[in-house]
Amino acid sequence: MQSSEQQVGSVADTRGKHRISAELKQLEQEARFLEEELEQLDRMENASAVCMEILITMETRPDPLLPETVGPTSPLWDQWFERPANSSVCRCWIL
Repeated sequence: MQSSEQQVGSVADTRGKHRISAELKQLEQEARFLEEELEQLDRMENASAVCMEILITMETRPDPLLPETVGPTSPLWDQWFERPANSSVCRCWIL
């Protein structure tokens, strides 16, 4: 009876060793990936300098999707967003 228990125990032990070995290899691989990523970060330029360059470039160029207008597209729209010249005539509760 003990020999069958020893055999079952050795099979389970081998599976446990294999699982631990696989987890160890996975951790080593993750550590290698992290080391490579750290090396890449060390070789990279400072992010703040790059962000400043992008910001300056973006601020100097107009947005190609927006039309370039100096003033309002339609002067009639301004009447809806400005206070009337004579506020005593205006009977609006909001203004």
